[in-house]
Amino acid sequence: MCYSNVTDRDLMGQIATKLNDYRNPPQGGMSIDHVNRWINQFELTDRRFVLEETDRLMGIGYFSESDYRRVISSIANDEQNERFFQTAAFLDIQNQGTSQSEFLDLLREDCVEEFNVVTRLSQRQRVSSFREFIYLDDVSFSGAKAINDLTWFIEHFELQNITILVYFLGGHTYSAWNIKNQLERKFADRNISVCVDGGEFAVVENQRRNSSSSEVFWPKAQSVSIPEWADGQVHYLGTYRDGYVANNFFPNEQRRDRFEAIMTKVGFDILGQSQNPSDAIKPLGFSTFNGVGFGGTIFTFRNCPNNTPLAYWWGTYLRTGNRALDCWYPLMKRNVYNR
Repeated sequence: MCYSNVTDRDLMGQIATKLNDYRNPPQGGMSIDHVNRWINQFELTDRRFVLEETDRLMGIGYFSESDYRRVISSIANDEQNERFFQTAAFLDIQNQGTSQSEFLDLLREDCVEEFNVVTRLSQRQRVSSFREFIYLDDVSFSGAKAINDLTWFIEHFELQNITILVYFLGGHTYSAWNIKNQLERKFADRNISVCVDGGEFAVVENQRRNSSSSEVFWPKAQSVSIPEWADGQVHYLGTYRDGYVANNFFPNEQRRDRFEAIMTKVGFDILGQSQNPSDAIKPLGFSTFNGVGFGGTIFTFRNCPNNTPLAYWWGTYLRTGNRALDCWYPLMKRNVYNR
């Protein structure tokens, strides 16, 4: 996209418009003033660039409520899915968050007939009457949530000889492999088949062997400068991106390198305000792997994933008196899980 005739204020307005249905907005809603307050925290020479890249990224990776409803309606009305609605059981078993329950509620609005739902409180006899189960969720990053939920489900109900379809609106190539691999290996003696499908929003490339064409923030070594306070902390030392192949999320190599360098530096600046930051909270987002973070590039109206760069979600809209939180004003403040 050409931004030569677009003013900074226009860009702020475009970003605010893209995020106008975000569920946890600042007082007064998403606005030019809000985006302006956020962008003014960056170095002066980086502000215009970050506005351009953020506007472009949100145009690709932000999924609105209307996007959800459109895709879920398509799923509900697809004749090829009729068998699943009649014979399989949809799972409502998430231990954290409400995305799965909300997904099922939207699905009910579009389905003509009732479909089978199994919860954590379902009777074992009823659960055992099904041979196919469907685990739905909006987005998946590492796959850990699905793995934990389904491990509990299989063990709690002592299941075997079943098929589980795991379906995400937006996912990542590594998480798809990770979910299937971990569950089928863990329950190899139970004849459990796992299929990971979906991706109507996006299937984001993030496998290590494809780092050059990765669609997450994955900086080259020269784009990362470890601050003195973090020197020697091995959890920040991971695998850097090797090479560059253009893709939809990062179509220009020089701009990708610069964007990743800026967001990594800002993330370290934020973490530097915490006395004892968690090893899993990295500049580019939550990750249990060593490195500078997951680097997520997809966002939803429901919440800003913590796997995305800290610069997008860290902090609060109103000052709290907590230095670690007050050091940064977020573009999209996160809602934490409610158990």
